[in-house]
Amino acid sequence: MTVDFSRLRALIVDDQMLVRTLVAQALRTMGFAPENLSQAVDGSFAKRTLEAKPIDIVLCDVQMEPMNGLDVLKDLRCGRTNNPPNLPFVFLSGHPEKSNIVVAAQLHADGFIIKPPKPADMEKTLRLALTRPRPDIDPFSYYKVATGTAFDRHVFGELVTQASLLLDENDKPMQRLGLGAVKPGSRLARDLYNKTGQLLLQRGSEITKTQLRVLRQFPERFGVDDIEISCEPDSDITSPPPTA
Repeated sequence: MTVDFSRLRALIVDDQMLVRTLVAQALRTMGFAPENLSQAVDGSFAKRTLEAKPIDIVLCDVQMEPMNGLDVLKDLRCGRTNNPPNLPFVFLSGHPEKSNIVVAAQLHADGFIIKPPKPADMEKTLRLALTRPRPDIDPFSYYKVATGTAFDRHVFGELVTQASLLLDENDKPMQRLGLGAVKPGSRLARDLYNKTGQLLLQRGSEITKTQLRVLRQFPERFGVDDIEISCEPDSDITSPPPTA
């Protein structure tokens, strides 16, 4: 399968300007249009970019604070951006550690490019990433993959636990809504299971636009017809940026 780089939109994520510049130059040489190249200086900025515009492939550094590259990939795979959860995603790394490689594989990363990036290696890795079969669009199967960061523990653990406890303490009203009536950002008042009894989302979690779209698109896979949600806003839930 041939790849027309000129039509693709790439996001380059690295906290070093030199690396971003080298990667962007290599991509332009490969045929990427300059206007189709976006850059992010850290994981948080990458997340905002993935929420704001469509992207075809991500090239992302691993070591960043407080949201590292594995966190960005998990956020994407869990459907917490506006891009497809199975978007091609390649890591940039000076020395990929075995533990990072294991987690990256669990999150269905599409490869590693060793820094400083060599154009030939980049082109080979990107062609493979863009032509290999994509993982299933299942934004619920990655929640249990721990990246080992403070960010991951905070967003996927502490905040959900805090929200769940507030549902009990404040006895917030809840309602059961048909899937079509649930709005993105609604907080679950009950654990959400698929038709086989597998846990999809924990009580206290917010359900995203992408997750709702997947549940509506694939009723035969998930079998979710309605969801119980909290009826009150989460004004008591705080989410300060996690520290390392």
